[in-house]
Amino acid sequence: MTIHSGHARQKIAVLFILIVYTVWGTQPLYWQLFGPIPLSHILAHRIIWSAFLLLPFVLITKRRTQLKQIPGSFRRIAILMLCALAIGGNWLLNIYAAATKQVVEASLGHYITPIMIILLGVFVLKEPFRLYKMVGLALAALGAVILTVHIGRLPMIALLLVVTFTTYTFLKKTTPLGPLVGVTAETLLLMPFAVLFLVYQNSRGVPFFFTNSPKDIVMLISTGAFTAIPLLLFSIGVRWIDFSNLGFLQYYAPSLSLLIGIFIFRERFTPVYFLSFSCIWTAVLIVVFTPIFMGRKKYGGKDGKSGGPAYDRNSGAASAPDRIKTARSRSAPR
Repeated sequence: MTIHSGHARQKIAVLFILIVYTVWGTQPLYWQLFGPIPLSHILAHRIIWSAFLLLPFVLITKRRTQLKQIPGSFRRIAILMLCALAIGGNWLLNIYAAATKQVVEASLGHYITPIMIILLGVFVLKEPFRLYKMVGLALAALGAVILTVHIGRLPMIALLLVVTFTTYTFLKKTTPLGPLVGVTAETLLLMPFAVLFLVYQNSRGVPFFFTNSPKDIVMLISTGAFTAIPLLLFSIGVRWIDFSNLGFLQYYAPSLSLLIGIFIFRERFTPVYFLSFSCIWTAVLIVVFTPIFMGRKKYGGKDGKSGGPAYDRNSGAASAPDRIKTARSRSAPR
């Protein structure tokens, strides 16, 4: 099995996405280490150090030509600007929600986003949608609706989080640029604004590294790796995975954050959260394990060798080559 095969790419994509969502899901533990540093200061450093980390990778892997070609294509510039605005806006919204103590509403947005990604994959990208996915989608939607009703108002922060990250995910799926070049260009586009912000703050007496202590310097520089590496893995994974599968996997990150809040930060876990959490995780279990059981039952045991068409566990259907072979055999004269 090589990385060029569709099945191998799906497995690698799932692994990358799980790593990314683990990092994003545990980020509350990471942000606790920054102490009194303002969130706006952290955001500016995330952008700057991400660009500094990614640019050498572009040069080492000899992709500088692709980076230089971007200004010559209006379509590429437009896509990159939209990607940069979408991910920058998403970061800003998360920071604003944390600063104004509206984390519950932000978590609602993170739960709704996968539903929109699934719908986008099915109705816009025309990806296959099986019955078990419909059941999972209904349960996930029910969990999101329960949280919405519990809040009791139109959640603008949640809706904006949904729009920004769904837009970013869709653009990364359809962009003609490679993952490394795309993410690097996005951070380079945002970097001038981040530098201007820090210069302005410095003119008001706030040092570039806040207190200029060794701890602050190390922590602020570390935001580059914390931001850039997951974004790069996400950019690779999102190009190789079905949108409908990606949507369900995305519930992993907010659920992980919720567990951290309950068992580490000792936050209150109401019956409403328990009901919503149960609906969402049931949906994930249905989508993840149903195709595995269907494959073993239909195509002959553990190795799937039954003489029938090869089963694609990610889409719940026969693989493309076998679908072609089956169609040809049915149309051939007997």
